[in-house]
Amino acid sequence: MTTGVTDFIKIGEVRQEIDSTYPNPGEDAEGKLKVVNNGYGHQLVGNAFEYLCRLLLYRRCNEIIHGSWSTFGNFEPRWTNGETPPLNVMRFDGMKWEEYDDISSQEEWDEKQNNLPVWKRQRSSVKWTEDEQLTKLVKQYIQTGMNTRKVVRASLINAGWKPDKSVQSWINRKAFAEDILNEMEELFELLRETEWTNGNTMIEQPGFGGHRYILPGEGDFIVDDLLVDIKTTEGRTFTNQFWRQLLMYYVLCDVQRILYEEMYADSEDVAKIKYPEISKVGIYFARYGELRTVNMGDVIQDQDRYEEFRAWIVDRGIEENRHAQKNYNMEREALTEPYDYKRQQTFSDF
Repeated sequence: MTTGVTDFIKIGEVRQEIDSTYPNPGEDAEGKLKVVNNGYGHQLVGNAFEYLCRLLLYRRCNEIIHGSWSTFGNFEPRWTNGETPPLNVMRFDGMKWEEYDDISSQEEWDEKQNNLPVWKRQRSSVKWTEDEQLTKLVKQYIQTGMNTRKVVRASLINAGWKPDKSVQSWINRKAFAEDILNEMEELFELLRETEWTNGNTMIEQPGFGGHRYILPGEGDFIVDDLLVDIKTTEGRTFTNQFWRQLLMYYVLCDVQRILYEEMYADSEDVAKIKYPEISKVGIYFARYGELRTVNMGDVIQDQDRYEEFRAWIVDRGIEENRHAQKNYNMEREALTEPYDYKRQQTFSDF
């Protein structure tokens, strides 16, 4: 089983290495809470808000790059001003069990799935379809900036919101819908007032790990030289966990650039782009409308010390995710061999 960034930074040894080498320099949000949580799940709000971030960045940035698409396959990962990246709005559209004449409920569907061999089971009983009208609407927003409230609704529907069927009949569904719509609209308004969303180049979902088998992970956005993670909870604290995650993304972004130059620049199958050199990492506290950043130049003042730290992280990541059919000699030559030292693992130890 692959260990990604989220689980990697929970390992005691890794946590200790990060905290002792680069303690958390992050600063908490300072202003007052501007948008309260009305009780909706963080997953719903977070997914919808991230979608709105994408749309705004599509609108404001001159060049859009999809980080995950740049890693695998034959997808074209780059779009320039005037081009709209492929996107759609997906609508929850019932359960797959409804398609079967001999099944009358979700419980019967679950029982049938449990009785099948694992390889025959369907992954999800949820059916989604594209809402072409809402897809057209969000594309128009990217071009014009109009109809923000309808765009907010589209983002919620795309995140799985079911305003007409998700509450009991005695609740005023219209009021229920207005509640979450108003909350998301306020968050979107705060976002549109920020400066960090105005950039030249935006990389969405920058993928780390992939073909490298070091540490899989996926960030939110890179805007020019800023790597930013979005938080929609009411917390204002720049926690140690947030910092560890951002630092790992910074290291892996650095690793991607080195491996691109050393190994993958001429390959058609992997890494179609080289990630930029990151100078700042940050958390956007959406409910406060505040971006709190860390200047990595202030953190990494000794380059040799950082490169040894990076080598340790890479080596520990390989140890955690080593693949029997993967030869890591080229990665080690590029990233760890100049910094071999006592604590480092060797292949004979694996």
